Amino acid sequence: MTARHIIDVHSHIGRTVNNGIGQDVETWLAAMEKAGIDQAIISVAAGGIQAEGLADTRRANDVIAQAVRKHPQRFPIGLASIEVRHGEAGIGEVRRALEIGLRGLVFHASFEGFDLDSPVFADLLKALGDRPALVLLHATTDARSNPRAIGRVAQKFPHLFFIAGHPVFTEEQRAQCVGAVQSNGNLNLDLAYQADPATTEFFVREVGAARIFFGSDAPYFEPSQVIDSIEAAAIPSKDREQIFSRNAERLIGLVAAKP
Repeated sequence: MTARHIIDVHSHIGRTVNNGIGQDVETWLAAMEKAGIDQAIISVAAGGIQAEGLADTRRANDVIAQAVRKHPQRFPIGLASIEVRHGEAGIGEVRRALEIGLRGLVFHASFEGFDLDSPVFADLLKALGDRPALVLLHATTDARSNPRAIGRVAQKFPHLFFIAGHPVFTEEQRAQCVGAVQSNGNLNLDLAYQADPATTEFFVREVGAARIFFGSDAPYFEPSQVIDSIEAAAIPSKDREQIFSRNAERLIGLVAAKP
C-alpha cells in the first residue's frame, strides 16, 4: 500500500461513561502512529462524567486545549464539548473555549439528550461569533440529529463549517446526507465508523470527493479499518488523496488561522 498523508477529522479524547470506552492523549498518539495517521482533529468524547456539571465540561475542554498546545503538529484543531443542558451558562464556556485556543464545537445529540432544533443549541452556535469555526455533529438515525436535521442547522449558520459524522448506518441515513450536503455548501461528511469500500464509492458518486473527509471516530472504531476501506474503494487516486488529507488541509487552513 502506498504511504499517504492522512488526517483524521473525527477522533475523541475522554471516556464515555455508559460503555467505558475511552482514551487519553498519549494513547491516541500511539494509535495514530500505528495506523499511519499524521494529524487529527480531536474533540471531547460524548457522554463523559458530569457529576460536577459545568466544571466537568471545563476540565474536558482544558484537556483538548492542552493537547493542541503541546502537540500542534499532530493536533492542528481541537473542538470543545458544551452540554446543552447547561443552558445559558454554556454560552460562557463556548467563549472561554475559543479563548484557550479551541476552534469549534462537537455534539452528540442522542448521547446528550437534545434535539438540533433546540433554541439553547442555536445560542451555543451563535456564541462562536462571526469567524469561521468547525462544528462536528454526530449523525444519528433518529430525529434528534439525523442528516436532515444537520442540514437545517447548516442552513441557519452559513459562516460555520459543519461535518456530519458517520452518516453511514442505514440507506435512509445515507440518502438524507446526500440531500443535505448537496443543499448546503458549508456541510460535509466523514466516513467514520464503517469498513465497507462501497460506502466511500457511494458518497464519491453522489456528492463528490471534495465534500468527504477521512474520520475514524477513535477510540470507538478501529482507524485502520476505515483506512483500508477507502484504499479498497474503486475511486480515482486523486479522490482518495482528497479524502485522506487534501480536504482536511483546506479546512485546517480556514479554521485554525488566528482571528
